[in-house]
Amino acid sequence: MQTRASIIVSIFGMLLLGMLLSTACNKSNDDNTTPGGSNPPAAGIWKISYFFDKQIETSNYAGYTFEFKTDGALIAQNGAQTWNGTWSTNCDDSANKFCIFFAGSVPSVLIELQEDWLILEKTSNLMHFEHTSGGNGDTDVVHFTRQ
Repeated sequence: MQTRASIIVSIFGMLLLGMLLSTACNKSNDDNTTPGGSNPPAAGIWKISYFFDKQIETSNYAGYTFEFKTDGALIAQNGAQTWNGTWSTNCDDSANKFCIFFAGSVPSVLIELQEDWLILEKTSNLMHFEHTSGGNGDTDVVHFTRQ
């Protein structure tokens, strides 16, 4: 026969174990990335038709093209130069996001694209994304248009 104290300790232990198990099963936002995503951009070449970061900077992307592969690969080109990267969706549990990352050393205009973009519109010919800075609250806007 168990004493009242041992019953309380047993119940507390079971509750603690249950809390630990439920916490261990949760993934962080950073781990919830889907390479390629369930709804990839349409096949083909995309260009940036609008880019805003405190001012309109679309002309910075005039010579760039982007190809989003279904496996999450991303190829950016500017003339004979090519940069490899990745794209993914579901990279934030709290919102529908589109994340871009480039490997290695890349031009600053490509670094500007490395964000977790909020998806406002994503069709077969247009992708409209916004990113609000956590530091100063500025909102960047990018439009990709399929060529």
